[in-house]
Amino acid sequence: MTPGLVSIVVASYNHAEYLVERMQSLLAQTYVEIEILVIDDCSPDNSVEILRNFATDPRVSLIVRGGNGGWVAVSNQGAELASGEYLLYANCDDACEPEMVSKLVKAMQKNPSAGVSFCRSLLVDASGKVLGDDYAGREPAFKARCAGDTLISGREMSRFLLHSCVMPNLSAVLMRKSDFLAAGGFSGQYKANSDWELFFRLAERCDVAYVAAPLNHFRQHETTVRSQTKSQTTYEEFFRLLLGEIRRLDLGFLERCKYRMRVMALWGHHLLTQPIHGLRNFPYHLGRVLALDPPAVLFFPLAVVEHALSKVAGVLGRAFRSPDR
Repeated sequence: MTPGLVSIVVASYNHAEYLVERMQSLLAQTYVEIEILVIDDCSPDNSVEILRNFATDPRVSLIVRGGNGGWVAVSNQGAELASGEYLLYANCDDACEPEMVSKLVKAMQKNPSAGVSFCRSLLVDASGKVLGDDYAGREPAFKARCAGDTLISGREMSRFLLHSCVMPNLSAVLMRKSDFLAAGGFSGQYKANSDWELFFRLAERCDVAYVAAPLNHFRQHETTVRSQTKSQTTYEEFFRLLLGEIRRLDLGFLERCKYRMRVMALWGHHLLTQPIHGLRNFPYHLGRVLALDPPAVLFFPLAVVEHALSKVAGVLGRAFRSPDR
């Protein structure tokens, strides 16, 4: 392991249209001590052809797998090959500002108890147009705590993660490799939420440094892993992960009630925004919740009503808002 070296792992699969921007943004980093490990998982498009043009750079190593193993297997392979003190998983469809790696490393070095650092992300569409940022949609407690650069304790981060995945894009996250390996790497038990599950395990071990600058560009399109994962699977993973963490963590009675309500609100959101899929998946999801945490079902009716009322209030607020305000 080389001290100070950042190993950037790019798990490539079928996103040829974004690879040039992805690779150019990594090679433009102001932080000098980087290696870029690009692992292509048998892409059926021309990804490998594009990547070979970048493999001439001495910082880039291109590995083309002989068989498709999936994102988790490829990402864990990247950790095995990495020589650096730090790991950064750069999704092949995202991009970043030139100073991102430098600022994430500095945040980690400034806070020795941190095994993870992450920055704010801009949300961009397929063409790169900015749609907003991930900070705007966070819960008030997180926004107040993270208005500027800060250090978040592992215990506090676990609570934030129970509300939502406050590190929503792995491309914005730097991890100390020793902590990543000690936590066990990515779990094959999750398809759409393996990063979120890892963050809980990392929060058990270390604190998290936050960089408030929006240095990452988080691509929003219809061919991401989460968007292509069926809603039945996605929500089952939500229930399994979050209800499991609610049972496992040292929470008080009121905290458990609060976070169960939050998980049931996610389910209610699925039903109200995707009623056809939501109703079709309802028997399966109900069975999973009852198997995982039976008391949580008691919060479901309240969560659905609360979610519906908040939507109505939002619509009424927009309707009666004065146009000149």
